[in-house]
Amino acid sequence: MSRQELPGLPTEATMLRDFPWVVVRMRCHFCRRGGDARLAVLAAKHGPYVTMGRLVVEFMKECAWAPWNPTRRPQKYGMKCGGYCMDLRRPDPPDLPPGMQGLQLIEGGLSEKLPAAPAEFERRKRVGSDD
Repeated sequence: MSRQELPGLPTEATMLRDFPWVVVRMRCHFCRRGGDARLAVLAAKHGPYVTMGRLVVEFMKECAWAPWNPTRRPQKYGMKCGGYCMDLRRPDPPDLPPGMQGLQLIEGGLSEKLPAAPAEFERRKRVGSDD
């Protein structure tokens, strides 16, 4: 079973009634818009059978950089809306306290440890001195 097929892992095709967390968080890369909405409020507004992908599209419609915005001229290299849902394809709850997440393995070890004191270097002697 691949990671995308896990039953608790939300994707764009996940219906709102099957979303595992209480808060749905939306953000935009370009205009820095964002918002958090409760699951019950979204279900009352859009219905429980709307997909998460459709909710992201609804969030993008309000963006000034949305590609289907009629006030915006099409540009070849222009910015487009970067709206996304932060919690899609995330295996752990977004509000889990750091103490409950468990230990994490940090790569590296003794060979990558920084020295505590700088290494001594050999000083050059001056020509003609007795030192």
